[in-house]
Amino acid sequence: MIAGADDTDACTVWVADVAAERPFHSDLLDPDERGRRAALRRPADQARFTVAAAMIRLVAAGLTGTPPATIAVDRRCPGCGRAHGKPRLPGTGLEVSVSHSADRVLLAVTRAGPVGVDVERITDADTSTLAGRVLAPGEPVRRPRDFFVYWCRKESAVKATGDGLRVPLSEVVVRPADAPAGLLSYRGSRLTAAMADLDVGPGYAAAVTVLTGRPVRVWLRDAGTTLTE
Repeated sequence: MIAGADDTDACTVWVADVAAERPFHSDLLDPDERGRRAALRRPADQARFTVAAAMIRLVAAGLTGTPPATIAVDRRCPGCGRAHGKPRLPGTGLEVSVSHSADRVLLAVTRAGPVGVDVERITDADTSTLAGRVLAPGEPVRRPRDFFVYWCRKESAVKATGDGLRVPLSEVVVRPADAPAGLLSYRGSRLTAAMADLDVGPGYAAAVTVLTGRPVRVWLRDAGTTLTE
């Protein structure tokens, strides 16, 4: 088992490059996941999905001491019942969340509480048309990176709750982008959570949120070795 597997006050975020995809990763996908991958038209999207799905099982296997192929991933959406919801690992005691953008694939794993992680590649694209749907009053954008910092913090929060984009991101209020990450309000109410920004390399913004009232130690870990063994 991986050291720290029983640390209930820690959240480990595993970081992978999409180039870490290996042929055996496809063998770890269940039938629903294979169907979802086949529906993706671009090879890059298929690779990101495959690496993320394989990483869930390979990391969970290391944490629980069980073979990767025996790790069941439940993706049923609570709204429609289709297999496109937040991944859950029944019977493991682990909470997980995945995100990917461009070359980065992230997996957050914790026992501290429901978790959400998000990563976005920072671009020079005009985000002004999105600002009204993403930003709340008091969330200034002073440089292009700020918008993506807000986006990741808010996405990580709605992933942690399981609400996803059913909750407008403008109703998720976080601390200013140049301040340490923190969730100020969620749909007008207080939501107890630990939030942290993540440094996953130049050109990316990322954040993780865990729904807990306890301090959470967040660790970044390179998933390269786990994915290629």
